[in-house]
Amino acid sequence: MLTLEELGTRLRRAREVAGYTQEEAARALGLDATAVAKMERGRRGVGALELKRLAALYGTTVEDLLEDPLAEGEVPLTVAMRATTEALGPKAGALKRRLQRIVADDRWLREGSADETDTQGFFTLDVPEDLGDLERGYRGAELFRERYGLESPIADVAMLADEVGVVVARMPLGGDERSPEGCSAVDPETGAAYILINSDKPRVRRRFTIAHELGHLALGHLQGGEVVVDETVRGRSPREREANAFAAGLLMPAKGVMGSLRRLKDRLGEQPNPLDWIVWLAASFGVSEQAAAYRLANLRLIAAVGGNTADAVQEMADNPAMLREAKTRLGLSPVTADAERGITEAGPAMRARITRALEEGAISVDGAAGMLHQPPEEVYRWVAESGIRLGMAEAPL
Repeated sequence: MLTLEELGTRLRRAREVAGYTQEEAARALGLDATAVAKMERGRRGVGALELKRLAALYGTTVEDLLEDPLAEGEVPLTVAMRATTEALGPKAGALKRRLQRIVADDRWLREGSADETDTQGFFTLDVPEDLGDLERGYRGAELFRERYGLESPIADVAMLADEVGVVVARMPLGGDERSPEGCSAVDPETGAAYILINSDKPRVRRRFTIAHELGHLALGHLQGGEVVVDETVRGRSPREREANAFAAGLLMPAKGVMGSLRRLKDRLGEQPNPLDWIVWLAASFGVSEQAAAYRLANLRLIAAVGGNTADAVQEMADNPAMLREAKTRLGLSPVTADAERGITEAGPAMRARITRALEEGAISVDGAAGMLHQPPEEVYRWVAESGIRLGMAEAPL
């Protein structure tokens, strides 16, 4: 049961992440200046309306503030590779708790399955430990591509992860820079691997995050029962650098980049604007312009694009109009449609297991809605549109 002290600690963390002082929070609620301090020390109760208003102010939810640290039906996961001993922020904590529930639900769905793919754990690559951080990540990406015979570019990295046995799920947690990117974990009992990403981030960020989390898993960064929560994918620790290099190498393999440069040189001539190279590479491989620029730098291809990549990146940050002009010049759309932004979803393999459980009568539609973290009416619609034949647990509507 959640104590006042624990609730106070969560309120303090949420306030600090949101960037408010105790006085500012109290003023927003119309309370005495000491009221919020007392709440955070567990010396004052918090009314239902006060809690709702504080959650809205801090950009979180009442459910996340009140949820037990390990609710019934969750698999306990230990946070790994965290540079600080401080507790996770509210949104990162919500990400971890959701993943714990997904692992528990999927473990139950896999039990007793006759499908061999449901009982297989995720493999790790045999990459020498004595390599440098970036070199080990790039080498891991090469081995991963060789293992699965991947061609460049990868159209859908989430589908790729699902094909190699990793469950990828999505939940919206805000698109601002302070919102977490994603997390990954390994089930301590089955060895199955999981990735959960923030679906409110832009499409190119989501692609890179999935590839980054695949790097953590494939490079053996996680033991069973561990979870890494990436509040940013710009971490400077050796393991984060390895995962970033893996993502870059997976999404932008060296041979593919070189081929793209040759084709664009034929089109634009020997000395195009360096920004054009970056924009074209980003569009070709489905990554951000920043990721494309850093990949060019790591491949030492700055000279090949006839300019300074770092300067071009800074120009993009200082003058977004230049980016739009470059896209127009290359015939690219300045705005890309993103129908999947902000969705809540489980990956195809887990949805297939849920479908099988529904048809066998092992779960009801409401139970499936809980596993999919979607409203029951949406799941009923999915069942009807998919032609799923419900078993004895639920009569069809």
